[in-house]
Amino acid sequence: MSSSPVTTHPPVHTTPIPREIIEEIETFEDEVDRLQSGDTPADIFKPFRLQYGIYGQRQPDVQMVRIKIPFGGLTANQLRQIADIADTFATGVGHVTTRQDIQLHFVPLRHVGTIMRKLAEVGLTTREACANTVRNVTACALAGVCPGEVFDVTPYAKTVAYHLLRNPLNQTLPRKFKIAFSGCKHDCALTPIHDVGLLASRNAKGEPGFKMIVGGGLGSTPRLAKVLREFVPMEELIPAIEAMLKVFDNLGNRKNRSKARMKFVVDKLGFEEFSRRWEETYEAMLQSGATKLGLKLAVYPDDPPLIMPTKSGNGSTAQGNGNSQPHVSSPQGNPLSQEAFNHWCTTNVISQRQSGFKTAAVRLRSGDLTSDQLLVLADLVERYANGNIRTTINQNMM
Repeated sequence: MSSSPVTTHPPVHTTPIPREIIEEIETFEDEVDRLQSGDTPADIFKPFRLQYGIYGQRQPDVQMVRIKIPFGGLTANQLRQIADIADTFATGVGHVTTRQDIQLHFVPLRHVGTIMRKLAEVGLTTREACANTVRNVTACALAGVCPGEVFDVTPYAKTVAYHLLRNPLNQTLPRKFKIAFSGCKHDCALTPIHDVGLLASRNAKGEPGFKMIVGGGLGSTPRLAKVLREFVPMEELIPAIEAMLKVFDNLGNRKNRSKARMKFVVDKLGFEEFSRRWEETYEAMLQSGATKLGLKLAVYPDDPPLIMPTKSGNGSTAQGNGNSQPHVSSPQGNPLSQEAFNHWCTTNVISQRQSGFKTAAVRLRSGDLTSDQLLVLADLVERYANGNIRTTINQNMM
């Protein structure tokens, strides 16, 4: 009886963890030790672990680990590391969320520090994926390839996300705070339901910037965001967002959690007065020279560059051919008919603004994918898509 061939995957490439991140993880592990020894009460530990992106589960002694993925961007290398973590420390399943994060469930608390280290080795973190902080900054998963986009919002979403990560301004907000970026009129990132929505635009001179809308949200009292500024110049983007955080931090409700989101600050003050408070804070920041924070955004609008793979595949091991019909199979391993493949293309394949290239949507059942599926995706995107993939707010991948 012949055995099935064992599929081998490339090893994960890791980088040294910065000293400050090591110290951060060690602080978390020290607090876990104090909790387990009885020195720290569970109610004191809870807000601390939430700040680190770790949720309790109703099942005893296990946690949910939320991996923060700005704009949903992942590399093949990161997919492989997540697959290994899911297999070793969780259930072997990752769950894509509506904020483009990936969650791992049923993780024993004693393993969380190790998981944080393994994530840091590939440039990922769980910090501020939960708690009263700026949650994951989301963006349209088609940013950079959308035929109708004004410009690629990816580098701006990325810069804002990492500017606010571990930022003192972001640690003790009245409630969670959500930011989204969209690049075209279809607004795939659903900016009107966010605390701050940023839509790519250009002014009369053709200069790039963002239309800024604020005060949106869902829940039991949904609100659509309203236009705060028709155009925010690139160099003022970060000060504009920071001013909004300062207003929310000062005026948000810290007594009633159900009334603590920013939309309720807008309701209480009225939009005109709310806008005046923001404008006052914003102008004070500009006068103090805060625009220097945003200059780096305008310096590298195309970073990271979108490098197209060759038609014959990507990398030394690639063998694909963009001009021919690939061999495709069903989940059961049976070859698909041309008709079935054509149908899949009509529902899952999108033409890019780059001539001759397509984007393929990977549909996930309930947002879940196994470690094996993560590894297969890693191999595919490395071979055909320059090693990059994105999670979507619809809990799929693209």
